[in-house]
Amino acid sequence: MKTPEPLLRALALACMAALAAGCAAPLDPAAPDTRASRTGGLQDPQFVTAAAGNGRYEVQASRLAMYRAASPQVRAYAQMLVDHHTRAHSELMELVRARGMRLPGVLPRGKHAKLDRLASATGDEFDRIYVRLVGIEDHQADIALFERAGRELRDPELRAWANKTLPTLRSHLEAARSLNLAAR
Repeated sequence: MKTPEPLLRALALACMAALAAGCAAPLDPAAPDTRASRTGGLQDPQFVTAAAGNGRYEVQASRLAMYRAASPQVRAYAQMLVDHHTRAHSELMELVRARGMRLPGVLPRGKHAKLDRLASATGDEFDRIYVRLVGIEDHQADIALFERAGRELRDPELRAWANKTLPTLRSHLEAARSLNLAAR
């Protein structure tokens, strides 16, 4: 019985992949340990990409809020986020450049949809959505990411930056919660 050609090609590709994996160069002791990514650990480049992308999104959403929010308190909160996240992004960029890393210029997945949702809202509805999405939900996620980074990152300067930034993120969350309660 003759084996079909597509099956032969698939088997050949699988064999080549197995050979390539077996012939991989041994780990360089000076190179970053990639095993953590296989076991769920947060890698430095993953954190940098997420932190920069989330910060970029929060600045964009907050700039929108500076002009669209109905409440002066929400506009002031948005201005604070723009100022703090812009400063944090500049600090992160200095660390990234010093390590020869590059950041993608795109927003993280799902953030465009949030921006679209904000852009379509007006008045008090805009304020409620902005405070809930950006102020509370996004900052809760940021805090979890930065706490994890403070424990798991290999680069001591990135880890220190994450830990230094955490109190500001926590203050943003608390300020948003205050706005949220005042809006009810």
